[in-house]
Amino acid sequence: MNAATDSTSKDLRPRPRYLQLLVQAQDNGMIKVITGMRRCGKSTLMELFKQHLANSGTAQTHIVHMNLESYEFADFTAQQLHEAITQRAPKTGHWYLLLDEIQLVDGWERVINGLRVDCDVDITITGSNAHLLSGELATLLSGRTVDINMYPLSYAEFLSYTGCQNDEQTFDRFVRYGGLPPVVDQGTNQPLAKTVLSGIYDTVLVRDVTRHIQVRDTTALNDISRYLASTAGSSVSVTNIEQRLKSAHRKTSGITVERYIQGLVDAYLFRRARRQELRGGELLQGLSKYYPADLGIRNMLLGFPDGDYGFALENLVHNELVGAGYEVRVGKADSYEIDFVAERIRGDMTRERLYVQVSASVMEPQTRERELRAFRKLTGESGRKLVVTLDRLGLGFVDGVEIVNALDWLPTL
Repeated sequence: MNAATDSTSKDLRPRPRYLQLLVQAQDNGMIKVITGMRRCGKSTLMELFKQHLANSGTAQTHIVHMNLESYEFADFTAQQLHEAITQRAPKTGHWYLLLDEIQLVDGWERVINGLRVDCDVDITITGSNAHLLSGELATLLSGRTVDINMYPLSYAEFLSYTGCQNDEQTFDRFVRYGGLPPVVDQGTNQPLAKTVLSGIYDTVLVRDVTRHIQVRDTTALNDISRYLASTAGSSVSVTNIEQRLKSAHRKTSGITVERYIQGLVDAYLFRRARRQELRGGELLQGLSKYYPADLGIRNMLLGFPDGDYGFALENLVHNELVGAGYEVRVGKADSYEIDFVAERIRGDMTRERLYVQVSASVMEPQTRERELRAFRKLTGESGRKLVVTLDRLGLGFVDGVEIVNALDWLPTL
C-alpha cells in the first residue's frame, strides 16, 4: 500500500472504542478529560464526537469547538479564553464545549470551573501532559471529571485503520514505525515517516516536557530519553544514569534525573512499569522499567536499529496491554521475574489477570525452559499464563502455560 492510498487526507478515521467512552459519558454532569501524547488522535476524537452530536440532532450553534494550538489563540490569557468561549456560546439552551490542548492557556482551570457552574454546558477537554489532572484542577474539580486515556493505534486498530492484512510485512511496518496516526498516514514512505516522527518528538520535548519542568539542560534530557529507549525492558537505576551523564561531562544530580524522567512520563512519551512482589502483591521501590509509548518514537531515538526484535516485541506487548485497559506491573518471585503481570476489571466487574513472558523465539529448549520456569513460582495464583513469541511452531499448552504467536494474539486484546 503506498502513501497515496494509505493517507487520510481530511477524512476522519474511526476510533470506536474511545468514541464510545465519550458517548457513554455525554451529558452526565462530569467534565470529560482526554489525555495522551501529542498526535495520538485526541483532536480527531473531538471531531468524531462533534460529528456524533450533529448526527444526533444537536444544532451547530450549540457546539463550541476550539483548538488552542491555533495561532488565533496564541498567548491567550484566561480572561480572553473565557470571553472567546462566551462570545461563541448560544444565549439559551444546553450546549457543548470542546477544547483541544487546554493546558496551553495559563489559568484555564478557573475558566472551566466557572463555565461548569454558570452555564448549561457539557464540557470535553484534551491535553498532552499529565499535569492537566493535577494541581488546581484536582482541587476545583475533585470528583467531577471523567478521565479518558488515549493511546497511539493498537495493532488491531492499525490493521483496521490501514486496511492491511495481518501478515509479517504489516507487523514489521507497525513494529518499525509505530501507531501514531500522522506517521501511519505516510504509508510505506520511510523518509516521510521518519521526518514526522522526529517532528512529533521535538514538539513533545519543547511544549510538554521543557515547558512544564523548566529544563535547563535539553541535551541531558535528550540523553536520558535515548537511554530509557535503549534500556526498555531492563530495570532503570537513577544512579546509573547520573554516573553516565557525569562521564559525558554533564554533571546532573539524581534529583534532576528523576525530575526529567517524570517529565517524560507526564508527557506520555514513556510509561513506567513498577515491580511487584508476586507473594503478597507489594509494590517494590526503585528499579522500575520504562517503555516508549510508541515503537516509532523508540526506533527514531535509537536510529532505527535492526536485529533487536526481542526488545521491540516486549515493548509492543507492554503497550498493547496498557492500551487494552490493563494495569501492568513487572512480577518478582524470589530471583525470578515475569515480564508482565496485567490486571483489569471486566464489564461484569470481575477481575482478569494475565501473567505474560515475551520472547522472540522459544524454539531452543534452553530458552523455552528459561521462560517457563518463572511460572512455576505461581503456585496457587489465579490467572492466565502466556508466553508471547514470534514462533509459528511449538505453540499450545505446556504445563498450564499457553505459548501464543504475537500476530495471532495481539489483535484479540
